[in-house]
Amino acid sequence: MAKKSSKSKKSRFGNPAKAAANTGGAHVASLDEARVKRSMETLRRGFALWLSGKHRGDQSIDISLMILDDFIGAYLICDPQADFRSLMPDAVDEVIETAASINPQATFALRSGIRDFIEYLVESALWTGTMHEVMALQETLKQPEWPGLAPGTELNLDSLRPDPDWLDPKEFELSDIFVPELSRELVLGTVRASPLWKNAEALLMWIGGGKSLTAKSRIFKKDQPAAFAALSHSGGGSLDVARRSSATADELEDDLITRFNLYWGLLVESGLIEFKNNRVLVSSKGAGCLADAERMALAVGDLLDHFIFNSTLAGSEPGQLDDWHLDMTSFLVQCASETPPKAAMLISALESPETAHPDLLEMAKNVRLWAMEGLVTVDERIEVPPAYRVDVAEMFKEDFTVKVIGPGAGTNTNDLLTGI
Repeated sequence: MAKKSSKSKKSRFGNPAKAAANTGGAHVASLDEARVKRSMETLRRGFALWLSGKHRGDQSIDISLMILDDFIGAYLICDPQADFRSLMPDAVDEVIETAASINPQATFALRSGIRDFIEYLVESALWTGTMHEVMALQETLKQPEWPGLAPGTELNLDSLRPDPDWLDPKEFELSDIFVPELSRELVLGTVRASPLWKNAEALLMWIGGGKSLTAKSRIFKKDQPAAFAALSHSGGGSLDVARRSSATADELEDDLITRFNLYWGLLVESGLIEFKNNRVLVSSKGAGCLADAERMALAVGDLLDHFIFNSTLAGSEPGQLDDWHLDMTSFLVQCASETPPKAAMLISALESPETAHPDLLEMAKNVRLWAMEGLVTVDERIEVPPAYRVDVAEMFKEDFTVKVIGPGAGTNTNDLLTGI
């Protein structure tokens, strides 16, 4: 749900990365912050699924995620380049002590939420720290006999609950998504020609029989050139040309690292790779995809769904969307309509970043990422390929009122691919 603005003038391109900024100044998150945030978003979704598997109710999961978000914000003050798969006991202790000085009651829920998150990391083999650190954290997170409360006192969790003053996203007006008639050949051809397919396939082939990882579950520096070289396919078009015309060598290198991390996360989320004994391996599902084009096409559909979510709704709470989520969703849906937006304004922002509005520049960078992976094509206008428009509609139908029109409306692309 979208929160009502208390300001008379609201930015058209609100960005959650700027949520902590002073409203009178311009703030652009550093590349390190952006990488931390992207990594955390992947862990956050996995944590929510893990909680669901523990039979937690929706309200309990929502509160756990809000506790996690509060913890992340506080922890980043202690360690701005944190790896949230390896929490430092001293930093966690500092966060809890600071929280206790402000609201002793809330530390009970905070300890419990952090404990759950660490348990999720350990159970899911995502923890990259040592077991000694896990034991130290367990000691830090022990609840006191009475956590700053008298017996029978109710915990005050109001600060962790959603603000009731929200607009319903179902009332947010989106363009109609137009789906032309689809065929198996069209869908399969689009998927097989996509950078998502080609790069994911190349990365799986690079992993091959397995690659050794560091103690932090990262690829070794000596392996980075070959791993990055696997991501040789791009659909960025004129948006990518514009970015390269103005970016420094360091910025382009950071772009490449960010892109690799994106693919790494997508392969994990889709179950195409797995980790054992400090090695990354192609999973049985991934091996099956490499051996069978139809299975690979279905897997790319899964990658696409994760990518759409990462590009539009990542960081949102269930039923709670801010300006950035609404703007990116609205723009992507417009790209899937009969009247897709023109590309000129975004190209101009990337060509002249020093004069572009900061929020417009952030949007242009995000749309460029869509184009890089083939989620949109860029010519005079920016369009979602017809084969992907059903996926776009499916992604947003739970949060928004989405109307799909055209002869292909109601088509199930998975059924087309499998010949059902």
